[in-house]
Amino acid sequence: MSDRIQRSLLAAAGLLFLTVSAQPGSAQSLRGSRASVERMHRQARAERLSFFETPRSVRRAVTAGRLVRLEADTTFRLHRVGYPYVRPATRTFVTRIAAQYMDVCGEALVVTSAVRPATRQPGNSSAQSVHPTGMAIDLRRPDSGPCLRWLRETLLDLERAGVLEATEERAPAHFHVAVFPTPYVRYVAARAKSDERSRVAARTPKRN
Repeated sequence: MSDRIQRSLLAAAGLLFLTVSAQPGSAQSLRGSRASVERMHRQARAERLSFFETPRSVRRAVTAGRLVRLEADTTFRLHRVGYPYVRPATRTFVTRIAAQYMDVCGEALVVTSAVRPATRQPGNSSAQSVHPTGMAIDLRRPDSGPCLRWLRETLLDLERAGVLEATEERAPAHFHVAVFPTPYVRYVAARAKSDERSRVAARTPKRN
């Protein structure tokens, strides 16, 4: 492992995540399960998210601002994403984690799926899938090594904070991540306040 990656991993462990007042998730594993699928579905229902049935309904949601476009940049790219739209909180999650991943690994994160209308779901998808809501995205799994470990640990930390539910899938190899809009927005706001307090403290002269 290079010195750069070692330093980045240590910095990420100390600075990246803050425990906030969201309810902790009961799952602390990236293994898929019926309970995990049900947690995602319950959260979508609790937040009254629409399940978009058709491409037309997705387009209407984009026009109304309920879904926003994922615009690839230097920190993440899209690979064969048919409908590059997500909920605003999910886009915030992608931009934040992609920037952090770039800092740690020096490479772009790859998004392989975003919103999927119910009529465009693959045949093996769950009837309770939340991809039709736009709250979920799929991330390509990195090759084995420090970047894979970092991404796993990061997603588990966010699961423990109660702001998302993630599953590591094998075929194809990817992470399915459902971002819980209200808890995640609160998490980001709490993180911003903590960072601001740290900046103010750093600027405040110490008294003898």
